[in-house]
Amino acid sequence: MPRTAILYARSYRRAQLDRQVRELEDWCDRAGVVPVDTVAEVALGLRASKRCRGVLADVAAGRADLVLIRDVTRLSECPVQLKEIIDEHRHRIALSRDDVDPSR
Repeated sequence: MPRTAILYARSYRRAQLDRQVRELEDWCDRAGVVPVDTVAEVALGLRASKRCRGVLADVAAGRADLVLIRDVTRLSECPVQLKEIIDEHRHRIALSRDDVDPSR
């Protein structure tokens, strides 16, 4: 059974959101991961949004195997909060950056 993911895109500009979502979908195609939902939002601040925390909670509850993001700064740009998120959800986060091999 293939792994599943919730795709999470976050940017200050709407045009960047579309590009991020396409990149995440392409990564899923290459890695054989099935997207079950896509959450794209315009960032309103440095801290993780309620929607971001909701995505992480959904994955922790088993709705998907992982949350797929472009890089960790999509989760939060606040260093303290980002560390907390990574410490709690490390094994549920996948990165789609071009320099990350999806087969790992």
